[in-house]
Amino acid sequence: MVHFMNIHDLDTPALVIDLDKVERNLSLMADYCRRHNLKLRPHTKTHKMPGLAKEQVKFGASGITVAKVGEAEIMVEAGLDHLLIAYPIVGKTKAERLAALCDRVDITVALDSLESVEFLAKSTRDRGVKAGILVEVDVGFHRCGVQDDQAALRLAEHILDCPSLDFRGFLFYPGSYVTQQTQEEQLAKVNASLERLLETFRTKRIPVNVVSGGSTPTARFSHRFSGLTEIRPGTYIFNDRNTLLHGATESDGCAASVLVTVVSKAVPGKVIVDGGSKTFSSDPCLAGSTGFGLIKEDPDAVFVAMNEEHGYLDISSSSRSYAVGGKLTIVPNHICATVNLHNEVYFARGETVESVCPVAARGRIR
Repeated sequence: MVHFMNIHDLDTPALVIDLDKVERNLSLMADYCRRHNLKLRPHTKTHKMPGLAKEQVKFGASGITVAKVGEAEIMVEAGLDHLLIAYPIVGKTKAERLAALCDRVDITVALDSLESVEFLAKSTRDRGVKAGILVEVDVGFHRCGVQDDQAALRLAEHILDCPSLDFRGFLFYPGSYVTQQTQEEQLAKVNASLERLLETFRTKRIPVNVVSGGSTPTARFSHRFSGLTEIRPGTYIFNDRNTLLHGATESDGCAASVLVTVVSKAVPGKVIVDGGSKTFSSDPCLAGSTGFGLIKEDPDAVFVAMNEEHGYLDISSSSRSYAVGGKLTIVPNHICATVNLHNEVYFARGETVESVCPVAARGRIR
């Protein structure tokens, strides 16, 4: 029984979520969207928990975003509606599962290929349902997305010819604008792409009702993207070390941390904690910083390496005294991938654990 126990009495490693900080983060993003007349469709791949998705809706989200059909199934089963799957659906099995969800709730899918259109057109037609479609466009991140406005137009026209598909607009992922020096140049490039795209569709008199973009690092200036109607930040609910390094949050905005225990200090200048690569994301931090997380109690210590169950802290520059059995809290570099490594999280206010919540969509990667 962990309810209302002190967080430092938890067995470790334990992923602890500060509810006061979560609520503040949700409020800040919702306020931003209201001020700039943007819809908020948060990406729930960060937390993978229907309860938190419902909190985001309470704070004003118009719907939610997921990465995979498996995540969508968990969210729909919990009673959530108006889902965007921001990932191409490829293959008969996934398309049929998607069509089954369309029987129950409103679903929109992002895609960038004729093949995806054909899979979805057949599955939805066979089931007698309709799916919304956003064409993904590449505005410079070079991961997914059609490469120019003419390719987007051709794909949209094909979608418009499919009675069981509803062309709704565009989706883009701007990536992360790391420095103020490059931000203006990158914004100008993205906006030039978006403006060409929108003008092409205006010329063809094809309605574009949705332009979906944004990310946590870019959220604070998403209103400057041309034609944007909604944003899809995910990490903002918890934030992490990379969000902090991006300048997209302050240190008091980091709501998630992993509680670990020092299990060895036998090697001079080093301590070992009981969380390694099965506990923390192995994502690197931004250029100019090192390590796999921020050690809240000792900023001079560096989380330099991991094995599966061992975390290596370099304390050679630290004046702090360490003891075997001592507890530390570490903010991961990347919280989304970290959450997916844990079966449950511990919700706390201050130093007190209030509840335990399973990570319901953990491992739902199909």
